Amino acid sequence: MYFDLVYNPLYDATTARFSRYKALQQRCLQALDLEVARSLLCVGLGTGNELVAALQAAPHLCLSGIDLSLSALASSQRKLRMTGRTADLQIMDVTRIRHPDGSFDRVLCMHVLDFVDDTGQAVREIVRVLALGGRFVLTFPSRLEGTALGLGLARDEVRTALRAGRHPIVVVSDLLVKFIMGLVYVPLLARTGHHAFSEQQVHGLFEGLQVRGLAIEEEVAYQDFIVTGEKV
Repeated sequence: MYFDLVYNPLYDATTARFSRYKALQQRCLQALDLEVARSLLCVGLGTGNELVAALQAAPHLCLSGIDLSLSALASSQRKLRMTGRTADLQIMDVTRIRHPDGSFDRVLCMHVLDFVDDTGQAVREIVRVLALGGRFVLTFPSRLEGTALGLGLARDEVRTALRAGRHPIVVVSDLLVKFIMGLVYVPLLARTGHHAFSEQQVHGLFEGLQVRGLAIEEEVAYQDFIVTGEKV
């Protein structure tokens, strides 16, 4: 209910407009090597920004997405229609993906796994639906979200805007609006089960799975581990 009524409607006006978010998104998409892929599953597709960005990078892709939020699917469909494309978007739990084994060449999962109770099962499902040789990019929070993350992103946004030549008053005004709207995210910080991962814990999630080339890199500003690998 919170995501349908509050989080998703405001997401594009707040988080999705930060330059650091856009940089993280592009970094994840580039790691997927989409140009040589045929299909992409976006797990926890949110308001559809990653699907649209993936389509811009590789217009030939067959797109699919899953989420537990009806408003997320509706927003994603609207954005895709504006590009003249459609996708197979379904309400689905990442721990019980209703797609056959080996269905996708690529799987992207950004800022979702910290909301999942059984992260290990989610990772197993993501690997299961990958075709042999398929690549995945997942993100895990490397530190607990809090005011430090918000302040860091705000400082980065101000620096980026000033370097781009925007007037300081406009920059500050825009940031203030984002801050006020961003107060609706406070319930996320107080939620039960809120946790972060160590690099060792992330490695442990892939033990025994048919994965090679596992790489874990930290995006320090966004406090995320970016995890990539290939199914064998």
